[in-house]
Amino acid sequence: MGDQGPTPPIWLLPEPPERGWGLGRVDIVNAAVRLADHGGAEALTMRAVAKELGASTPMSLYRYVHSKDGLVDLMLDLANSEVRTPEVPGEDWRGELTAVALDTWAMTKRHPWYARLVHQRPPAGPNASRRTEFVLATFDRLGQDLASALGYARLLDGYVIGQALQWAEERAMWQRNAFVDVVDVQRQARAWFGGAAAEDGPYPLLVRVLESFLAERHDADGESGEASADGAGSGAEAEGSERVADAGEPGARPGADAAGTGRVAEADREGAGSGRTAGSGRAVGSGRTAGAGRVPGAGQTAGTGQAVLDQESDAAADARKVGEAAAEDAQFRLGFECLLDGIAARLR
Repeated sequence: MGDQGPTPPIWLLPEPPERGWGLGRVDIVNAAVRLADHGGAEALTMRAVAKELGASTPMSLYRYVHSKDGLVDLMLDLANSEVRTPEVPGEDWRGELTAVALDTWAMTKRHPWYARLVHQRPPAGPNASRRTEFVLATFDRLGQDLASALGYARLLDGYVIGQALQWAEERAMWQRNAFVDVVDVQRQARAWFGGAAAEDGPYPLLVRVLESFLAERHDADGESGEASADGAGSGAEAEGSERVADAGEPGARPGADAAGTGRVAEADREGAGSGRTAGSGRAVGSGRTAGAGRVPGAGQTAGTGQAVLDQESDAAADARKVGEAAAEDAQFRLGFECLLDGIAARLR
């Protein structure tokens, strides 16, 4: 960019023919998405993508994507390919817009970098255009002029992306502080604010919100209740148990490639639970005999017991994450439906 002005969208630049060595635009974009899914937008460099692909130099990629901006264009459109839209608007305009919004919300949770990058480049790709065209067509069908339809589309899209950006930044904060789930957040909040707030202070309603959060119990089934007397919920993990810093990231789901010709292989992505090998490793190692004279199998029994405890702890953490995700989705949907309520009232 610099003095040469903005880089044109990659959709305006021709795709070069494939070379015999097997590298193509689709491979480059899929590799870039894998990197960003696991390392965030900061991990996205041409050098890192070249290393992921085993390419000789980063310069070898520019022939296919022209620039890093071109790569971001393709990544954003790949993500939008995961959002389903009806071919034409139907009678249930609210239900259809809600479904598209929920699909977009789910996509942004799979790709937290999306909300950070989407406003940096023009949404001119075929999949982004398809989604926007559907929303505009919905309001056109409701008798709105183009300016009003565009205003409504921007309002709804702003809500979705705003919520997605807040979610992504919160998860980034979790990672920086090695929080695995909400139990860790509760523990830290209890240490900071547990005895400091008073309802007779200047913010009584916020105090009640904080007290409610600190009192929540997160059981293995993902349901919430009151905390136990010691301040830790029954689903809280024991002190000293293994923690995985990146376990709070949403599980990666393969997305359709930017050209619409394939999907990222599931094997190329790390599963959401891939960091939980420590428990199984302890189970294997604990079964080994350290010296002669031990009762055969005694070490295996202890190791098996530890493995069971680790599995139960992991299962409880997984259940909490499912419960957290469901609550987040419910709050997102409530906010979106409130927007639709306002639009519907204005259309009457």
